[in-house]
Formats: sequence, structure tokens, C-alpha cells
Amino acid sequence: MSYAQPTGPVVGDQPPRSNGLATAGLVLGIIAVIFSFIPLVNVIVWPLAILGLIFGAIGLAKSGKVGKGKGASITALVTSLVSIVMFFVMNAVFVSAVDEAVKETQKELDKSYDSAKVDDGGSSKTGQGADGNPVLKDFKVSKCDVTTSEWGGKELALHIDYTNNGDRRYSYFLEGEVLADGKKISDFLSTAENLAPGQTFKDEDAGVLVSSDKLEGAKKLECKVIEANRHDF
Repeated sequence: MSYAQPTGPVVGDQPPRSNGLATAGLVLGIIAVIFSFIPLVNVIVWPLAILGLIFGAIGLAKSGKVGKGKGASITALVTSLVSIVMFFVMNAVFVSAVDEAVKETQKELDKSYDSAKVDDGGSSKTGQGADGNPVLKDFKVSKCDVTTSEWGGKELALHIDYTNNGDRRYSYFLEGEVLADGKKISDFLSTAENLAPGQTFKDEDAGVLVSSDKLEGAKKLECKVIEANRHDF
């Protein structure tokens, strides 16, 4: 007796169907999460996360038919969404930190600028403190008083004494302001030309003319140098 051999495919011999898109979405989502914590570099999160969402969604839909990949697909969707959220969080933190660092740096520069705004031989010395700048040792405001003129009015007496403490000839140029009871009432200029080492000079007319009404009743007068320049020959 002979038996006919089956000619059709045997169901048990069929290879199991896979869900590659779910796996691909999972890998992309994990990579996107890792890079989302790195500011600037995390810009690559966007293509990774978008592909992770697409592959995860397709893989989730396919998992019902093939019976595989549901967990991987859900993880792909979650990690992709998390990476997008972390992109915004980390970049906001980074921008805030940079902005704070810039503000602190600007404050330090402003402090250095206010401490000594001077110029020595054409080179700015704003980064030095007042005690370390040689220009500030070569002059002083010796008189800043209200006097009575020969016509009986009030006038400002401003004297600046120069001494060249350097090792070569210098000329000086000063800019300043006059304060009456803490309020600015005028600017002044003062110069000393071609002073030899050790030579002194008294400027008794520092280029300032203040009206008598501004000086009348002033309890405290101050002549303050704002900028000092020294040039050699």
C-alpha cells in the first residue's frame, strides 16, 4: 500500500515573523535619550526621536499581527518623547548658566573699570588698581576751595600739583569733575607739559569756570580726577 506525500507547505515549518521596526525604534529612542543630556550636541535628538516615534508607532501596530515587539515599541515611543523633553530642559539650563556667567564677567569688568580709569603712555591701565598705577602717584589735587573774588563773588580755586616720578620726560592730561555736596556742577581739565624726571609743576588754573550761584551755600566741595593720561617723548 502506498501513501501520497503532502505537496503543500507545512504550517509548523514556517519561519517566525519578526518586528524589526519596533527594535529599530527602541535603539533610536535610547540613543536620543543619551544625547539629550549634552547641550548643543543634543540637536541630533530631533531626527533620532522623530524616527523613533515613527518606528515605534508602526511597530506597535504591527505587534498585534505578529505577536512580537509590543514592549519594544512602547519603550521606543516613551524614550523618544523623553529625549525631546530633555532637549528643552537641558538647553534652558545651559542658556541660563551661560547668561549668568556673562553677567558675572561683566560685573567684574565694570568693577575693574571703575577702580582706575587711566592711561599710561597710550596704553590703557583700566585693569590695574589705583595703587598699582604710576600715573596716579605723579599728581594730586592740592586745593579745591571756594574763595571770594576781588569783585566779591564766589569762585573756585583748584590747584593740581605734578611731580614726574618716572625715568624720562612726560606730559600729563587730566579730566575730572567738581562736586558740590555730592552733586556734579562742572568738569575740569588740567595739563602739565614736558616735565623732566623729578621736575614739579603746579597748575593753579585747571581749566574750570563755575558760576558763583552754584558755589553759593555749598557745604562740601570736591574736585575728583576721573581720567589720567601720561605720555612720554
